[in-house]
Amino acid sequence: MGLREYISDISEAVVTIAKGMRITWKYGVDPKEETTIFYPEERMVMPERTRGFLFNDVARCIVCNMCVKQCPIDCITLESIKGADKKNVLTSYKIDMGRCMHCGLCVEICPPKSLVHTDGYEGSSHTREELIVEFVEDDLATIKARIAAHAAELAKAAKAAEAAGKAPAAPANPAGGEKK
Repeated sequence: MGLREYISDISEAVVTIAKGMRITWKYGVDPKEETTIFYPEERMVMPERTRGFLFNDVARCIVCNMCVKQCPIDCITLESIKGADKKNVLTSYKIDMGRCMHCGLCVEICPPKSLVHTDGYEGSSHTREELIVEFVEDDLATIKARIAAHAAELAKAAKAAEAAGKAPAAPANPAGGEKK
C-alpha cells in the first residue's frame, strides 16, 4: 500500500463522514423540535396502533380458547365451567405479561374482539408474579353460586311456561355478566 492509496482512503473516509453528518444534521437535528420528555411528569402519547399491554373484557369473552391456542409462547391461560344453559362460563383468565412478546396474534384471532392491546407501556415490577394479570375478579364459589341461581331461574321459567302451555323462554343475562 502506497502513500497515494493511504491518502485516498483517508480522504474517502472524511467525505463519507461528512455526507453522513450532513444527512443527520438535516433530518435529525431540528432546533424547533423537542426530543426529550421529562418522563415521570410527562408521558409519551403512543400511536393509535401501539401494541401495549393486553386487556380482556371478560363480559364480552365467549370462552372460545382461540387466543390460548394461537399464542406462540403460551402466556395466556383460561379456565371455564359449563353454565346452566350449557354455555361455557369464564372462571379464570390470566396473561403473563412477563412472557408476552406483544405479537398481536391473540388479538387478531379473537372473534368477539374482547382481547385488545392497550397503549400502556410501563411494566416494571419487583417480582415476576406481579406481571401475571388476572381478569376475572370473582372467585370460583361466587361464579358457581351465580350459575346455580341462573339454573333455578331457568327451571322456574320452564315451570311457568309449562303451566301456561307455551315454550320456555330463557331469562336475560344468563351467566351474570353483561353481554354486548
